[in-house]
Amino acid sequence: MNVLIETRRARYGLLCVLVAFALNIGFLISSLPIETLPTYPLVRLARYFEPLDANLGAALHFLASTWGRLIWLVVILGWAICGLRAKDIGIRWSQWKEGVVVTLAMWVIIEGVLVGSVLVLKRPLSWNPLWHRLTPAAIVATMVYYFLGVALFEEVFYRGFMVPQFFHAFQERFPKRSQVLAVLTSQLLFALSHIPHYPMPFPMPVGLGILWLSGVVLAWMWLRTGNLFIVVGWHGLMDFPIHLVTSPQNVPEGITFLVGVLLLAGWPFVKKHWLPA
Repeated sequence: MNVLIETRRARYGLLCVLVAFALNIGFLISSLPIETLPTYPLVRLARYFEPLDANLGAALHFLASTWGRLIWLVVILGWAICGLRAKDIGIRWSQWKEGVVVTLAMWVIIEGVLVGSVLVLKRPLSWNPLWHRLTPAAIVATMVYYFLGVALFEEVFYRGFMVPQFFHAFQERFPKRSQVLAVLTSQLLFALSHIPHYPMPFPMPVGLGILWLSGVVLAWMWLRTGNLFIVVGWHGLMDFPIHLVTSPQNVPEGITFLVGVLLLAGWPFVKKHWLPA
């Protein structure tokens, strides 16, 4: 499925992408709470819970910020101003069930491999301490933040929104290489957007290179599966810190990435034999 062909160009072309990218950077570096204006009720809820459950309050604050950017950049700018439909930014509502099924299957495999790795390394098998440290409400809020907050925003914005618009821009001059160029260029913006709050333990050039490659792989998964909900699920699994058991540092992320790459390689077989039409 070539999902890019089915999308349409934004009303103002790449200008929509560049304005959205600049606004997103502005939200990230600004001390003003502009991004949370559309989600102010959630901010109030977060403030209410802060003295009662600090972890729950923090998760709700992060969620309000992320959903606020989603509303400003995708709903207001992408839809209302630039004229894009849901399918123009990768969202096909009929695919959500398949996305949930694939995400749950990856989660089961990841957790099973994690347990197996702990046993192989002859380490004590114990529950992740976060299950005891966080309240059930904080765990749910954290899960919603990572899957329906960070992962949803970044996949819709950097993959679903940006990749098709760069594709249409390159289609005129480089029709045979427009898809590749669109992915490589758009994911450079994804990497650069992490500079204001650089999150990695490597020197910045190395970390930005890793982020760029990560964006390319995530975009590749969307183009190969044709289902952005699957990419949201994989992204959420890579970020979500609450696994069932305690495991060596960085092992969960490595296993999650490997499971996603194996899904990419075997997608035609998985789609044909294991997923209903």
